[in-house]
Amino acid sequence: MPAFLSLILVALLGLMSPTAAIAQGTTENAEARVYFEEGNRLFQEASRARGAQRTTLLQRSLEAYVDSLQIVRSRNALFNAAIVLSELERYDESFNYFTEYLRIEGLSDTDRADAARRRDELRAKVAVLEVITEPVGALVWVDRKDLAPRGETPIELALTPGEHRVFVKRDGYASIERDQRIVRGETVIVDLQLSQLAPVEPAKPLAEEPIGKPRLRNAAIGTAAATVATGAVALGLSLKGRSLRDDYDQAAAEYRMSGDPADYQRAQDLADRTDRFNLAADVLWGTTIALGVSAIVLYGVHRKRQKREAPNVAVSVSRHGGFASLTMPFGAGR
Repeated sequence: MPAFLSLILVALLGLMSPTAAIAQGTTENAEARVYFEEGNRLFQEASRARGAQRTTLLQRSLEAYVDSLQIVRSRNALFNAAIVLSELERYDESFNYFTEYLRIEGLSDTDRADAARRRDELRAKVAVLEVITEPVGALVWVDRKDLAPRGETPIELALTPGEHRVFVKRDGYASIERDQRIVRGETVIVDLQLSQLAPVEPAKPLAEEPIGKPRLRNAAIGTAAATVATGAVALGLSLKGRSLRDDYDQAAAEYRMSGDPADYQRAQDLADRTDRFNLAADVLWGTTIALGVSAIVLYGVHRKRQKREAPNVAVSVSRHGGFASLTMPFGAGR
């Protein structure tokens, strides 16, 4: 199985931020890394398995990579998921994952050539639709426009053989719909010339509104919301770690009773997974505390500035009577 031997099982480069400037991003990266490493572990186990057990491990590995990609669209997780899909004989999806991988900027020549070679090896097993437009950069939908676009032109997509409807749209140009039939083992090219629309006269700009004052208050609210979100993820990881710990205790008890090496290996795997989830939870709890302190500080500064805003009193007196007005700040602060 050459694909197994050449799978890139590497650290998730670029996920962890070099600074803690964006706490929510750090939270997402930590969770994505847990899923990514879980996918790598399951894939390694699948490479040593056979039959139905191998298929089950591959499917679990794919699920872990997809969970990671739903949080952070990592190029390493994309590449690994594409290989797992190929091993599961889901060639259309594997082709499209490699296509997305190849659109990433900054790939080395070696990585790009490797991914292109792997994708080309799948062409005989899939039906490919290539959409080209002039100018480039048009969004492409296939069959259903109520879903997210499949990408921008130029693009190659592996689809089920048969008839498909292609929707193409680019700002400033007329939209195009085209029916196209594709066949397995062939690449059908749809080359479209987009017609530019007449320029629309820009609307008159609205009067500039004064900048709102409660910036610090809004920042404090946003930070507090991030604190709650981070805490929720940390709690989820902690609960998962506790569940894994219970499974480990049960597996260890079974090993002590049976002495079976398979029970010992299962207990060791559960111990390793428990440590990883607990480590991620500790990182997120620390982030939660830091965000909470930041929210308190921001709100304290906001309140301090608000109190400095003095009320404005105006009095007017004439022979017809008197008039007084009182203006007080409400929710002030910068």
